[in-house]
Amino acid sequence: MDRTTYIPAERQKKMIEYIEANTSAQIHELAQEFRVSEATVRRDLDDLDRQGALRRTHGGAIKVDRSTSYEHMYSEKINLMTEEKQRIAEAAANLVHHGDTVLIDSGTTTFFIAQALANREQLTIITNDLYLAYQTPIHPSSTLIVTGGMRRHGRQELVGTVTENFIRETHVDIAFIGADGIDMTGGVTNANFAELGVKQLMIKAAMRSVVVADHSKFGRVALARICNLEDVDLLITDTGLDDEMKNRLRKLSIMLETV
Repeated sequence: MDRTTYIPAERQKKMIEYIEANTSAQIHELAQEFRVSEATVRRDLDDLDRQGALRRTHGGAIKVDRSTSYEHMYSEKINLMTEEKQRIAEAAANLVHHGDTVLIDSGTTTFFIAQALANREQLTIITNDLYLAYQTPIHPSSTLIVTGGMRRHGRQELVGTVTENFIRETHVDIAFIGADGIDMTGGVTNANFAELGVKQLMIKAAMRSVVVADHSKFGRVALARICNLEDVDLLITDTGLDDEMKNRLRKLSIMLETV
């Protein structure tokens, strides 16, 4: 183990190299490796995450996937930015009123929204996410509806003509949509084409459409374009979003909430 004491900039550079080589690292592991406190490691990781050099996770960090078309597995995504996703989910759940009809997209941030709504009364929740539907306990007075459709190979979301036709015939109070990229010019984007039609129809089906995404998704353009930023009513993200991006969004009158 290298026991050299580094200046901050050099230490951060070495941290990136360490995480790139090992795919991921925990805070306590990095503190031991670089002979600094865990608080120092957290600050370093937060700085590097803001720079886009790595992706912060609960308890550590993972290497950045530079590809815009690569799609992480659900089991990987559920452990990324967990605290941030839970805060986003609570803020999203606060938008839901007694008796609302709620359309919830597949995804990990949206999964946490469903969990936050578990004890709400008199809701109708519609989703194309089998994992969400199976894992979400709902109040006895509420109703959970699964769209139907074709399950994507190796995944838990339903897509295709049956799913799209179901959503096309619905009208809901609010829809929560996940995204893999949010960019000023690229708009709201997704890592695959299979879900594209479903997400677009969810936006059209809702009186109010809300895109939920942690700050790491901003400034990125993924493979398939869902919509323009102006086509959604609200973006909810975490406080890790940099001030420059916040200001650019607000200058275009894009409704943004950071939590």
